[in-house]
Amino acid sequence: MEVDDESLLSATQALQAVERLSLRTRRLEDSGKDLQSVNEKPLLELKQLLLMHVPSSITSEARQRFSCLIDQALEGQCKKILAGVVLTCPWFEATQKERGEQAKHNILLVVVMSHDQQFFTPANPQIREAGGVIDMGWLSIVELYHFGRFLVKGRTRYVEALFCPEAALVYASDEWRQLQSQIDASQVTGLRGFLEACCGQAMGSVAKKRKHGGMKLRENSTLAEICEAFRLLHHAHNHHHSLPPATATIHPPTLPDVACQALSKLQALYQDPDVSKQDIFTCLSTWHDELRGEMKQCKFSDLKAVTVTVGSWMMETRLQGRKLQPAEDHCLVDDYSKLTQLMSEIGGPVTKLTPQQILLVARAGSFMYGLSTPESDVDYVVVYRDTTETVLSACSRPSECMESRGPSKKVEYGAYEARLLSEMLLKGSVVILELVYLDNHDFVSPLWKIFHKINSVRHMMTGSAPPVRVEGPVRDFIMRVRTEELTGELSRENLMRTATEQYETLRNDLASRQRRLPENPDFSFVTDWLLQVRGIAD
Repeated sequence: MEVDDESLLSATQALQAVERLSLRTRRLEDSGKDLQSVNEKPLLELKQLLLMHVPSSITSEARQRFSCLIDQALEGQCKKILAGVVLTCPWFEATQKERGEQAKHNILLVVVMSHDQQFFTPANPQIREAGGVIDMGWLSIVELYHFGRFLVKGRTRYVEALFCPEAALVYASDEWRQLQSQIDASQVTGLRGFLEACCGQAMGSVAKKRKHGGMKLRENSTLAEICEAFRLLHHAHNHHHSLPPATATIHPPTLPDVACQALSKLQALYQDPDVSKQDIFTCLSTWHDELRGEMKQCKFSDLKAVTVTVGSWMMETRLQGRKLQPAEDHCLVDDYSKLTQLMSEIGGPVTKLTPQQILLVARAGSFMYGLSTPESDVDYVVVYRDTTETVLSACSRPSECMESRGPSKKVEYGAYEARLLSEMLLKGSVVILELVYLDNHDFVSPLWKIFHKINSVRHMMTGSAPPVRVEGPVRDFIMRVRTEELTGELSRENLMRTATEQYETLRNDLASRQRRLPENPDFSFVTDWLLQVRGIAD
């Protein structure tokens, strides 16, 4: 087979470049430059300490050691540690005699507050959420925003953490104490989400459907899982009887007969494996059905009131006494009256924003390229900011995009929140890059789009800002494509040939570059801008 010398040379140079990069990376690793090593020693000791104690056995010395190890494990990773709670299952604890066995399934839940740059990150929400909760089984670290979101949803573990017995609290900040004093346990345990979760998860964790209806115990259900199911039902029972969450030692006099029977059977199961798990499951099912009946008569807590309380606490905690910088009118592109008129013309949800929230309104599409015709659509791009108070107190992910498009629309628009705009910018969105360098743009016709994009890439290759308004010979040619009949010199075949030639030439020029532009935009720069938009001072 004949060898293509040019292809062989290109492949050799590419492989050598990869080898040089690999060698440099190894040298950097060996020298320790720019690398952070994770100190696992505090985590190992923390796990050992956790599995040695139940809440009632935690002394002041052990509590201090818990606090110290949590500090060491999270040093530099967050702005502040808000709470550390040892979560246990009183039902499982009641079935075991040895403390080591009682602590076998303990969980340490740590609530932290991230740095401003982490919380206000322009990163994708999925990435942010993945970093906001660290679950290692025995250790769960949750960021302030996620804790508040899970709390108002009625997630049982987070409710247990907030209303845990004092003995289970190994670290508590002033902010944590403040939330405990601001909200009553019955407000949270009375949420529909919490009560539904208690009953639903209790059965779902250990049961499965029978072929002909009804539920049966899963064969592989463990003692710990069955105890967890009873713990969840115990929470619901306590709420219906005006008792605090079931986070402390079980008091049989407060339980119904069916629960007392189940507790006795569970304790016997530890000593005698021949005790029927199915009998225990029958007790679980009976208690579950009773609680479902009580729930039908239950008046649930006001979710909005709980959300407001938790949201206000999150905002106050995040600010740490700082004052927000007010939104200033100089951020507006145009004068107030013209802006309000423009917002009214766009219509829809945009009219519900205040002028102070608007960062930019631009006519998009061919208009902003200077390539519009009388038949061109009216298309706007709006950039706005949610109020910082809304962002700081949000217990759910807010909508960041409002769009209204379609052939029947006289005016089309796309409105994007500042964070979403930042994310699209960091992803290298061509439309957003053009928006930054002049005004908003969006193209429709595939016949002339490629010529404008090729022209933009050529400018960026030299380090120049991409031109948004097209001028000179390039504009003249594009306008001919847009407005004249596609025959002769402008036939589709000729346009295709010309576009292909320009495209291939551009690809060759890109491949021949001696230096490359950065692969990613400056993340810190965009984050700092977003902090300014939010009015957060250093």
